[in-house]
Amino acid sequence: MRLSNLDKPFWPEEGITKGDLLRYYCDVAPTLLPHLRDRPFTMKRYPDGWQGQPFFRKNAANYAPAWMKRVDVQVTSRGEPQSRTIEAPVVNDELALLWMVNTGCIECHTWYSRVDRLERPDCVVFDLDPSSDVGFPATVEVALIVKQALDALGLASFPKTSGAHGLHVLVPIERRHTYEDTRRFATAIARQIAGTYPDLATTEWSKARRRGVLIDASQNAKGKTLASVYSVRPMPGAPVSTPLRWDEVNAELDPSEFTMHTLGGRLHRHGDLYTGVLTTRQRLGSALRALESEAP
Repeated sequence: MRLSNLDKPFWPEEGITKGDLLRYYCDVAPTLLPHLRDRPFTMKRYPDGWQGQPFFRKNAANYAPAWMKRVDVQVTSRGEPQSRTIEAPVVNDELALLWMVNTGCIECHTWYSRVDRLERPDCVVFDLDPSSDVGFPATVEVALIVKQALDALGLASFPKTSGAHGLHVLVPIERRHTYEDTRRFATAIARQIAGTYPDLATTEWSKARRRGVLIDASQNAKGKTLASVYSVRPMPGAPVSTPLRWDEVNAELDPSEFTMHTLGGRLHRHGDLYTGVLTTRQRLGSALRALESEAP
């Protein structure tokens, strides 16, 4: 595989080139790949750097090299009455990862399920997105409330920075639940928190009407993707979606500190703080029944 345009500026204001991005992903590949492996991967390409016009490419047919693993998935595009089958690429090794980055994929977007059981996600996602009227400290506060609710249900959870403006909280689960189960569960938690803390949290998806921190349960659906842990994001400073310890989720947390330049040292000091997402398996049944029995 030939890597191209290594000197092309991808973050001109930071002096970060496409070659720097490839080097970062090469360095973190041993830690990142277990989180990507066997998941449909969505290509969002930024051929002109993070400020350039991106475009999605979901179908690997006649595009990705023949040696790259693919999986047939059903997708529906806006305005199309019926779904269609595409070949989604699967990034299982360093070569596939670097090929993706070489095409301009700054970030790694993957499904919540793996190719052998596409209908069964292995995590529930709480995507916490602050609206313009609140700052990041409010997002921290909501994340801690989400943790408290999950702790009360006996469920382990793992926080990470989104790499953009918010936080993600993942709840690893056994692959026995459907996407509908995970969405019902996340929705019940989100509504409970928004009802208890109406000045802080919301489930209102419309940005025009939203106030506070959105707890977005709608992310839990087949075909939805999330920026993977250790993914660089197309934002100023080349931030990285970085796993956190819960004791780091506090008033001093500054997500802008976690960048391509700092992630290597953090990995050296702490290792993969998201190993637990790969190894922990939990059932939602009793927690879901408890939540729905409390619903008004």
